[in-house]
Amino acid sequence: MSTLGQPTRFAPLRSPLAMPRRHRLMLLLAFEILVLGFAQAMVQPVRQTGITIEMSVTPHHVVT
Repeated sequence: MSTLGQPTRFAPLRSPLAMPRRHRLMLLLAFEILVLGFAQAMVQPVRQTGITIEMSVTPHHVVT
């Protein structure tokens, strides 16, 4: 309890750029996922959506 007119001491603040280790690890993990996803997209391009239907070579057969 401080009396009137006496300065109060506060704990020193951490640097505004300092992050907890947990946050740094999460940021690193997000960056790795982004880079890995980009690399996979370059190796395996996106396939067109839909279903490929091959026609039957046997006469009078219907694909259902």
